[in-house]
Amino acid sequence: MSSSGIGMVGWERPELFMLALVLSVTVRAQPDTLPAPITLSEVVISAQAEGFSVERFVEQVRTDTTFHKAFLNTRYHRHRLVSAVRVQAKGERETASMYRSGRSIREGRMARFELDSTRESGRLRDRRGDLRYLTVEMYDDVFFPKGTYVANNSVASRKLEVARGDRFEKYKSELKKFMFDPGTEIASVPFIGDKLALFSPEMAVLYDFRIWSDESGGRACWVFSAEAKPDQRDGRTVIKSMDTWFDRESGSVIARNYRIASTSIILDFDITIKVRNALVNGVLVPTRVDYEGDWDIPLKQRELVRFYLEYSDWVVQ
Repeated sequence: MSSSGIGMVGWERPELFMLALVLSVTVRAQPDTLPAPITLSEVVISAQAEGFSVERFVEQVRTDTTFHKAFLNTRYHRHRLVSAVRVQAKGERETASMYRSGRSIREGRMARFELDSTRESGRLRDRRGDLRYLTVEMYDDVFFPKGTYVANNSVASRKLEVARGDRFEKYKSELKKFMFDPGTEIASVPFIGDKLALFSPEMAVLYDFRIWSDESGGRACWVFSAEAKPDQRDGRTVIKSMDTWFDRESGSVIARNYRIASTSIILDFDITIKVRNALVNGVLVPTRVDYEGDWDIPLKQRELVRFYLEYSDWVVQ
């Protein structure tokens, strides 16, 4: 899909343009050698003597599909989901909120998501019953599938599905990739797309990279961190920080924290996202997503939004 197509759809549907900025940060395929130094912790330096390869690990960071697979597993394996979103527009005292709980259901090849509880408060909807806030509309579209669909958690099949869809559906699918698949090439985002390729020669020199050792969810991990240099945290960078925990044993992404922000005459946003995954019977699935965002879009009210999603009771067979 061309960047011109993205731009057109984005301005016709501003909520999808917003979603592009949240979900479309990409670590594109880059040259074999990272054009910037990487700081190694003492544990990593010691591990090199035992066979740990920095070059192979960086390649793993660039080409990872496990994070995407974890999200696709929400459309395949049965589970429960509890979630809540709170949003407030600039100048409004009241905070609107929505709480939902439900479960995914599998019947043969088909699946669906069924809500068993939902509560809303505040001025969440307009007089027609439509959601007043663009961020809540995005949240609803991304995390709560509608209707019955074919259960498929194949990354390759998902890419083929996107390629076969019409332009609008392709666009929506591409926009969802960053949170769950930042290691793949996706369509450019207007105005800031050239700032999102973290490993490109032009952008890598603006960051400090680090590899270190830590634990997450009781799993020993190698962590890859990228942080915009102190003198490069203005409009020259959009990804301000990104930390990814890779399970040492399986290579799966166990956790990821990231912050993206931009200030311009087009729009301002500042977003922090944290995702936690777990291995259930050897299958990687999400357990918690936390989002905090500040959006200021021309001709729209500024929106301050927080939401979380908790996945549990996974049935992986």
